Amino acid sequence: MDDDPVLRSLGAELERDDPGLAAFLSGQEPTPHRHSAAWMLLALPLLLPALLLPARVTLAVIAVLLILASPGIAAWLCETGEGPATRQT
Repeated sequence: MDDDPVLRSLGAELERDDPGLAAFLSGQEPTPHRHSAAWMLLALPLLLPALLLPARVTLAVIAVLLILASPGIAAWLCETGEGPATRQT
């Protein structure tokens, strides 16, 4: 489609760096989430005790777990996968 070699090289670089974004921009179907069934199977045993306990206890346990997990969740969201950043001068 694009005859410009610069655009083709940028497209190839984008596909190498972020294949999900390249597929989205080209109109292809995105890759499906592979672990959605596993999350449902993990949530099922946690849901049963939550239904048996009083609501205040369940909400308190969820709040404490979220507070304790927040540093790990923030680090996971900020992770780029490129390793430590190096300062370029």
